[in-house]
Amino acid sequence: MKILIIRTFPSIMDLNTYNIQEIGLARALVARGHECGVIFYNGKVSDKIEKLIFQKNKVQYEIKIYWLKGYSFFKNGFMPAIKKIVNQYDVIQVNEYDQISSWMLYTKQKRPTVIYHGPYYHQYAKGYNIKCSIFDVLFLKLSNYKDVITLTKSEPASEFIKSKGFKNVYTIGVGIDEDSFSLGEEVVKCPIEKESSEFRLLYVGKIEERRNVFFLIDVFEKIIAADEHMQLIIVGDGETEYVERFRQRIKDLVEQGKIVYIPRASQKEVALIYKSSKLFIFTSNYEIFGMVLLEAMYFSVPVISSWNGGSSVLIDDGVNGFILDTFDVEKWVCKIRYLKENPEQYNLLRKNAYKKISEKFLWDRLAVHFIEGYKKAIKQWEENNF
Repeated sequence: MKILIIRTFPSIMDLNTYNIQEIGLARALVARGHECGVIFYNGKVSDKIEKLIFQKNKVQYEIKIYWLKGYSFFKNGFMPAIKKIVNQYDVIQVNEYDQISSWMLYTKQKRPTVIYHGPYYHQYAKGYNIKCSIFDVLFLKLSNYKDVITLTKSEPASEFIKSKGFKNVYTIGVGIDEDSFSLGEEVVKCPIEKESSEFRLLYVGKIEERRNVFFLIDVFEKIIAADEHMQLIIVGDGETEYVERFRQRIKDLVEQGKIVYIPRASQKEVALIYKSSKLFIFTSNYEIFGMVLLEAMYFSVPVISSWNGGSSVLIDDGVNGFILDTFDVEKWVCKIRYLKENPEQYNLLRKNAYKKISEKFLWDRLAVHFIEGYKKAIKQWEENNF
């Protein structure tokens, strides 16, 4: 099967520094014997094609990467060259029902097309909610779309997409690419000391309001007021003004060595940081999925998280982590203290966290479900439902 994955978001990706979902899925599909291409938005730079070569089980594979020139309009990416490429493939996967470029492909169905959708309704995501309301009136309601095969990242996303009238909806989740964290023969220095007598908490992600990072600091300050044998590792960057405010907030704790702030790290450096941490703390207000939850659990780091798309799928509360549906500082502090003071329970969560990811959420395992979705779309297309 020839599969084309299209990321229509108007953001330019760096394949070396982020666990990109499209690449992880493409690797798994190619390793299963399929031919796979991935389209990325490339701003004002001219179109180019790149071959991504990788090895799996000592076999060499390749993925065709299309970097396409385009333009952005209200967070929608438009790449004119897409229409010349889609006919070369058996099935197309687009992201998000509300991206206009995605809508053009899944409603016209020039080739069998599947939607892979992540966002969902949340009171915090007011901008997205308004955008969808406008999109539904101007585009969705005027088109034939209800039978389109739609794969989602979480149950909240499935409920959201069903509320729009889509009927063929399947919750699949998001995977992790084991190979992206493999060091091989490469020598990578860990940005923090690997061994520490302190109980290390970790946050990896963007420094922004949506991620609720100031609340994270409130929680940490409350903890160390009673237990000085704690340390918080923060990995991530964001908009300059917001990051500067955040730096000022944590300045004293950084000087005391209680917080280690790392603005940027490679995937392999992050892997070493996970291995040197005890608990992952995720206080995000809203999250479509949160690849970092997958990553932490894969490295046997239990997660204490707010309720969001990813935690609702990955975390079995009290079994492989904890979900808190409140931003009460004391309740977060209590969960962290509980795991620090109960090593037997902590170790059980570690074991179960890795087990959940390794058995169900590696791209190699999820690829089977994507292939099933593609086959349904092809069959539907061949039966001339559109």
